[in-house]
Amino acid sequence: MKKPVIVREEAEADLTEAYQWYEQQVRGLGGKFLLCVDAVMTSIERNPYLYPVVHKGVIRRALTKW
Repeated sequence: MKKPVIVREEAEADLTEAYQWYEQQVRGLGGKFLLCVDAVMTSIERNPYLYPVVHKGVIRRALTKW
């Protein structure tokens, strides 16, 4: 059974800010950024144990290839 990926409000705000910044650089780049984020979140849902625990034995970190 898949466990949901939890995205904190602060992280959601960071993603929004990053999207807007990339869009200001090159139109469409923000969308590509979000696709990369979505891909890693899907990977986390499918195989969360692939990523290292980084906090309190339960929080894992996955980096995008962006």
